[in-house]
Amino acid sequence: MRHVLLLLLCAIPLVGCTSAAGPGAHAGEPYIVNAQRTLFYTFGPAQAAGPDFALYHGQRVTMLSYDFGYSHVAIQGTGQSGYVPTEDLVPAPPTDQPSPTGSQAATRNHRQGANPSRPPTAAEQSQIPLPDFPEAKPSPGTPTFRY
Repeated sequence: MRHVLLLLLCAIPLVGCTSAAGPGAHAGEPYIVNAQRTLFYTFGPAQAAGPDFALYHGQRVTMLSYDFGYSHVAIQGTGQSGYVPTEDLVPAPPTDQPSPTGSQAATRNHRQGANPSRPPTAAEQSQIPLPDFPEAKPSPGTPTFRY
């Protein structure tokens, strides 16, 4: 009994030492640069050549590894990965989802009652009206195409 109590007293302080942050904790999550300017290092802050370039306020990155000091990130758009100071990053606000296009809305309306998780069949897709593109009709007075 005495040994169990001693073991519990030793283990309780260790419970508070665990952390949800660390390598892989925020992997894949979008972040943005919160500082006016932050330095970007391809191989890490100890690389011999110094920083490669700077990222500016509002630049979106994807977290690859969240660490104390410097985090490994990938720049959204280019995919280039490197290290930036963790204190200069904040979680990005959610982006607005695009509204469905006319064909997506027609498919959804045509398939009411069907399982929405399955893709439409060829017969269902053939019932979707094609969009009317204004550039498909030549304007009056334009010459016809000649070979």
